[in-house]
Amino acid sequence: MTDRNQLDGVAAVAGIGATEFSKDSGRSELRLAVEATAAALDDAGIAPAEVDGMVTFTMDTNPEIEIARNLGIGDLTFFSRIHHGGGAACATVQQAAMAVATGVADVVVCYRAFNERSGRR
Repeated sequence: MTDRNQLDGVAAVAGIGATEFSKDSGRSELRLAVEATAAALDDAGIAPAEVDGMVTFTMDTNPEIEIARNLGIGDLTFFSRIHHGGGAACATVQQAAMAVATGVADVVVCYRAFNERSGRR
């Protein structure tokens, strides 16, 4: 039997960021993603230049490169897009933890932004 706790103590969620919920945010999904990611990095005390990995959902419309450019994130050594619908939130964190545990990346951002209910009608 394999040891299923190989990620225990190797990776951690260091910061969380979110934007407010609203009926009309007046901002693009990209803007929301950038704001939430910046808030998460600030919460963790991590500079954007320290980020070397990003994970998101395939349904997210915000490419990693756009988030990186807007925040001043440099070269990425890892990025991943998760295809699972309802299970994607868990899988993004799992992918990030595996990237850190295997040494592929040191600081990985997981993000998702959408403007479904706050988009203009």
